[in-house]
Amino acid sequence: MQPKAASDFSRSQELGQTLRNLNRSRYPHVQNPPGCKKRASVALIIRVRPTFPDTATFDTSACGLPVESDQARLNAFFAQEWVQRGDPEVLLIKRSARKGDRWTSHIAFPGGGRDPDDKDDLAASIRETREEIGMDLEANHCLNVGNLSERIVTAWLGKTPLMVLCPFVFLQMRLDTEPLTLQPSEVHSAHWVSLRALTSPYLSNYVRSDVSGRFGRSGSDFIRPIARLFFGQVLIKGIDLIPTESIYCSSGADLLPSGPRASTFTSSVLPFLSSTKPSWEKPSQQLILWGLTLGIVSDFLRILPSCDPSKLWAWPTLSHLDYQFSIWLFTYAYRKQKLQEIESSYPASHTEAGGASGPGELDDTTFTTFQARSRKEVQDSALLEMLGGYYDRARTAVFLTLLLRIGAGSLLVAWGVRKGRKHRTPKS
Repeated sequence: MQPKAASDFSRSQELGQTLRNLNRSRYPHVQNPPGCKKRASVALIIRVRPTFPDTATFDTSACGLPVESDQARLNAFFAQEWVQRGDPEVLLIKRSARKGDRWTSHIAFPGGGRDPDDKDDLAASIRETREEIGMDLEANHCLNVGNLSERIVTAWLGKTPLMVLCPFVFLQMRLDTEPLTLQPSEVHSAHWVSLRALTSPYLSNYVRSDVSGRFGRSGSDFIRPIARLFFGQVLIKGIDLIPTESIYCSSGADLLPSGPRASTFTSSVLPFLSSTKPSWEKPSQQLILWGLTLGIVSDFLRILPSCDPSKLWAWPTLSHLDYQFSIWLFTYAYRKQKLQEIESSYPASHTEAGGASGPGELDDTTFTTFQARSRKEVQDSALLEMLGGYYDRARTAVFLTLLLRIGAGSLLVAWGVRKGRKHRTPKS
């Protein structure tokens, strides 16, 4: 079987164009807001998997150090035929389950909080990646391409800033590396996922998140149950992940099932009628990309001309129908405006260049103009805090709906009391 021509596979070529552009100009530094000292860094690590029957090779003299510039290394790497025909992938991890951890069992990028000994945010991402998965991002075959927009992360229903998050993009240029070494207390598993899977509209899903955990540090054991009762759950769009390669932490406590299968008549005699599942088939074991990490992935996909992340993403809302309607109504104009801004950032030839029909190639001038507009949009959204305008309107909708609930409840109670008094009043 003969390999397909490089022109049939433009996803890697487009990625090369994007990474070269990303390397030329970096996103600006975002200062910590007042009262927030925490900074965190994550590593978005990309590699290219060869398609059959190609074999991945690493040309140290052209792609390794000491080559005179990052641009020369990128040019040499993406000039290789196996790379041009290859399938780009992103490394994601699933965090270990830890009680009290805001990010427990979440799909994430390697990374973590910046330590006082770290030289800068980039050094924090390199150190955290080495500690969590054992990958050396300063190795000869790795290249720090650039960064994505830094963002101020806040609680969902509050304006309390939690931290400044700094994403950095790395390219791993060889596949025959040492296996990853996962830290059991931090990482449950690591997964390489194709960019094609991240852009598929058929893998979208919804995640139900506990609303009581989204009040920042202001929540308490008394407030949280009341919040669950009044507001329900948060519905957040996600993506089901189909990894091309997975690595699990063999010493992790949650690697194997914690107990045997439930022994019942239906499960042993009529298993197709049984609703009992083994302990390892839990929803928590699913691989769903959502939340903050999906936001970073969307920022990266937005600077790829053939990808339109707005088709894969939906605005967060609440599970109760009255809240859903009020949030939809109060945010309608804002959402329409934002979607128009996203669509306007794509070149006129977006459909011909890819879009929903598949990847294509843009000329250098159109590509650079498109990326400049996309970068400006992503940068502005980060400086205004993630989805800040939407959440401002959603908070107003939730507050007014809550007042309507209280008013309707009061009227219902008053009507009931009045009705009861009438029944108790003796007829003359």
